[in-house]
Amino acid sequence: MAKKKSNKLKMIGKFLLMVITVVSAIALLFSFLAQITPPSFSITIAYCGLLFPYLLILNFVIAIIWLVVDFTWALFPAIVILLNVNNIDKHFQFRGIEKPEVCVNCLKVMSYNAKAFNIYKSDQKSLNRRVISFIQNEKPDILCIQEYSYDASGKTGFNSTEAILQAMNIKDNERTHKVFLPFKNKLGYQFGMAIFSKYRIVDGGFVETSDSSSNKSMYVDIRYNGDTLRIYNIHLASMHLDSADYETGKAMWAGVYDSTFNNKAQKLSKKVSMAYVLRQRQAKAVHVHISECPYPVIICGDFNDSPASFSYHKILKGLKDAFRSSGKGTGTTYIGGDFPSYRIDYIAHDKQYNDFQYTVCRDLTVSDHYPIYTYISIVKKD
Repeated sequence: MAKKKSNKLKMIGKFLLMVITVVSAIALLFSFLAQITPPSFSITIAYCGLLFPYLLILNFVIAIIWLVVDFTWALFPAIVILLNVNNIDKHFQFRGIEKPEVCVNCLKVMSYNAKAFNIYKSDQKSLNRRVISFIQNEKPDILCIQEYSYDASGKTGFNSTEAILQAMNIKDNERTHKVFLPFKNKLGYQFGMAIFSKYRIVDGGFVETSDSSSNKSMYVDIRYNGDTLRIYNIHLASMHLDSADYETGKAMWAGVYDSTFNNKAQKLSKKVSMAYVLRQRQAKAVHVHISECPYPVIICGDFNDSPASFSYHKILKGLKDAFRSSGKGTGTTYIGGDFPSYRIDYIAHDKQYNDFQYTVCRDLTVSDHYPIYTYISIVKKD
């Protein structure tokens, strides 16, 4: 009798494992499809792309279990893992490539979401001093900033544009920086994005999109050694989460639910879904703009999306992701908090150039994003 009961439990356990295997494999397959499937077509597939690292680990563990229980069933997770090989190195790199002692025509390119220079924090001045000190020490040649803010009222005594120009040791004129500030609040702060360059800016503008998002994309053309390069600063739509949403996210990851959780979760899901669709539209517009550019391009920005996303694939199609070519580790750039950390900030460039020493600067924790930089050798391959 005990033996029959034991066999029955084993059968039930194996059946449940089969169900988990199939569901997990399908979810990881959706992760692969997320890069080519517009979120407007299937938000479920987009979510699976976001969950890729966790689904990858889950399928790997399941494959190991099946190797012990029944070898043939291990093929299901193994196949979808192999299908996602190209996704793995977008999330993790085993070894970086250091900048050589002699780096020919190297530009140090940096991207940073400054979180509006912490205008709503009481210790704003000390935090901003750390940011300016960081820029001064790192000495980037090109600096792209998202969530840039400028105190037009002068009340705080912090002139962000002037401070960065001084930190980079460049002159204050239209040939050294371009600031795009389309929004203003009641306190006199202007918001947008900016590009600073040690090399002469000869033109610039922003990418037209038909959406209502407050996040935009801009570009400048610079002259470097007789050639023209285009630098894009891209900020795709964010989810605009409030404190209640963060609490919901925290409860979700902690597995703590109450009677109001479902309504809160639906509200959070709606915001995330709408942001996915907005980024889809923006990514398409940016892709068209890049494809029509007559010059080699360098891309910087906060995409608010993971490397398994449609937006990432659309914008960086045909370009080289600096993390994939010279980065190391997980490359996570969003600090997180109540939500998991992800790599959502990027630097990419034309494939004709090489890059070295892609770095996530985890020592600067002033914003909810880490700064990133890489060295790009502006030498065309033979």
